[in-house]
Amino acid sequence: MKDQLQSVQILRAIAALAVVGFHFAQSLAMDFGLIPLDSFTMGSDGVDIFFVISGFIMTYTTAREDQRSPGDFAWKRLARIVPLYWVLTLAVFAIGIVAPSLLNSGGASWEELGKSLAFIPYERTDGRVAPVLFLGWTLNYEMFFYAVFTLALLVAPRWRLQIVVGVMAVMATVGYAYPGDLGVLGRFYTNGIILEFVWGCLLFVAWNRWPDRIRGMAPIWLLGTALLLLQNFWNVPLPREIEKGLPALMIVAGVLAMTVKDGAVSRAFRAIGDASYSLYLGHPYAIGLCVKLSIALLGATVLGALVAGTLTLVVSLLAALLSFHLLEKPSNTLLRGLWQGRRRTAIKPAVLPTE
Repeated sequence: MKDQLQSVQILRAIAALAVVGFHFAQSLAMDFGLIPLDSFTMGSDGVDIFFVISGFIMTYTTAREDQRSPGDFAWKRLARIVPLYWVLTLAVFAIGIVAPSLLNSGGASWEELGKSLAFIPYERTDGRVAPVLFLGWTLNYEMFFYAVFTLALLVAPRWRLQIVVGVMAVMATVGYAYPGDLGVLGRFYTNGIILEFVWGCLLFVAWNRWPDRIRGMAPIWLLGTALLLLQNFWNVPLPREIEKGLPALMIVAGVLAMTVKDGAVSRAFRAIGDASYSLYLGHPYAIGLCVKLSIALLGATVLGALVAGTLTLVVSLLAALLSFHLLEKPSNTLLRGLWQGRRRTAIKPAVLPTE
């Protein structure tokens, strides 16, 4: 399975870069006026790919019975997600206090900061349900999925998938049945987008049981990509988990069937895949900085846009790689080590006194 996971890591890089492209395309429309605002909506579909991958990976990591400790599972997820998210959230909050004009959303209240750090969704004054670090809305869904998965591991590890799929399906059904009648938290957690995690879970089941059949479906990623590309020009009136989630599932399934050859390009994309979390969370601020600098020096011109795009790509990638190696990786190692140390202490056998 190692080669397939390498291909998924490369897909993570592509999905993160797609989201970068989506947000830069918005800047090209709003700051430079060079393209229509909806020119690259396909880039936002990287989020749907991330959700499907997450469902697959969480199921994969708990496939072995010795990897089903709910405490271990929850702590590993927290160690992976929390440090970078908290650092960036606090940084953006501080900027909002010192220089709110630098942020499109302005500043945030202390209550909003607390809810953001605790992964509690809330509605902003502009009507969006997003935390201080606005892309953190996806992390609220991730943390909810991890919480359901942890609960399943706690209640019945062998039936974890059935419990996760059942809970998510019931939540989504409630959302379909009572749209708009559940309050902010109710609407958020019953949004059908949570089914994209389920697609990933079911993909692992299929891959684990019928690997040869899935391997023979490699070209399906082309169909998934074509469907997402079509939606870039034609809005299909379907729920996101169907319209975008199923094509994302096809892409992940197709990529899983690929074997990655070692080389400079694949190694570069794997490195970006390793840093995809940092790239995803941090790139909007790199875009804002590079666009403001380019417009200040060259104006809202085609040349300014080209310079802004080049700077955005370079700065985003460098910042993400530095963040991964200097913050993500060390904090993850430290927190996992602390947990393992705590476990060893907890299970250390009692030493009987000698006579």
